[in-house]
Amino acid sequence: MARWAQGADVVQRLIDQRHLQRVTTDADTVHALLAAAQRHLDLAESGAAIDREGAYSLAYDAARKSATAVLGYQGLRPTSAGGHISVVDAMSAQFPGVPGLTSLDRLRRRRNQTEYPEPGSYDPVTAAEVADAIRVAGDCLATTRRPLAMDELGIF
Repeated sequence: MARWAQGADVVQRLIDQRHLQRVTTDADTVHALLAAAQRHLDLAESGAAIDREGAYSLAYDAARKSATAVLGYQGLRPTSAGGHISVVDAMSAQFPGVPGLTSLDRLRRRRNQTEYPEPGSYDPVTAAEVADAIRVAGDCLATTRRPLAMDELGIF
């Protein structure tokens, strides 16, 4: 099967910059990431009323791990040099307009604002933001679990 063509130039650039690296595709790791994403999503939903920032962070992590599972299926993984933004960039390039995956960077930026606030600018996460993050994470998880989509990807 040929590799996924959409966004291949961006993914290749991320590899060349060592923000992504090629790895052996491992179904156990892909499934473990998806299972972790589901646990994070479940915890975000159950804890949203108690700890909005924590629930938001868990929802973001669920979305990111779902996307990382897609990369793993393609034989790719983010490096410490690329971090979370390399996952965002790879998903944005390969899956424009796909529910959940297109909102990953928005969630990442807001999560960073709550985790690393500028002095004097703390902006608490609202209940509406948490609900949106949980919806986005659920969309990411549903999208990345679709067997047909995974079968179409191929190894990068």
